[in-house]
Amino acid sequence: MANTPTNEPIPEGAEVLEDCPLSEADDKYTEAHYFLERMMAEYHNPQKFRWNLNAFLQALRNVTFLLQSQLAHRDGFDSWYAARQEEMGRDALLRRFVEGRNIVVKQRNLLMKSTARIGVFMGGRLKLGLVMDVPAHLPSSYIISEMAPRLGFVPEDHAFIDEQYGVQRDWIAEELGEDNVLTLCDTAWVKISSVLRAAHRWIGLDMATPDLHGHDPAKCDTLTETDLDPSLPKKWGWTEE
Repeated sequence: MANTPTNEPIPEGAEVLEDCPLSEADDKYTEAHYFLERMMAEYHNPQKFRWNLNAFLQALRNVTFLLQSQLAHRDGFDSWYAARQEEMGRDALLRRFVEGRNIVVKQRNLLMKSTARIGVFMGGRLKLGLVMDVPAHLPSSYIISEMAPRLGFVPEDHAFIDEQYGVQRDWIAEELGEDNVLTLCDTAWVKISSVLRAAHRWIGLDMATPDLHGHDPAKCDTLTETDLDPSLPKKWGWTEE
């Protein structure tokens, strides 16, 4: 990896340079980002969302393991890192993520809960609907196709342009905290990035720090009928194309 690593994923097929003493930790950090992006892509598929969450927890934890491994031989590292460990130990979110990783690796899956706003969406916004807890194993496609129509809010012919059924979903993992899982993961990833950046600076290099909430649930938490089937606007007569 280059001497000035960034938070951007390495393009497929790109060469990974080994001249950075923290190349392994850098790569694991980028791997965690990959799984965070996959969580967004699979947000409405519960099983794949959970798989990527599990992988993210493990990759993120391994960043600091590899950091220690790669710098353990350097004079002064033990005392420098002890201060970082103390800071991370005082951080309630990072403690929960360590515990969450241990649960996933050694015991079971995390306890997942899901709340959904189900109803009529117009222009990607909820116009009329209900908020309810839904079984965490149900994909959002099932909620839209099987549960939403029972509300009776939208005529079968979808006569009103741009009105359609949809779902806006929230994921909670009890062991990680009460906020949306994606928001918590984004926050934890940024916190670990600050530790990794400090390590780079300690050896005389620099590293870009990502912005918080780069992985905002609002970018992926809504799914509608036309998201599932882009041909529906033509079928419903909304467009001639």
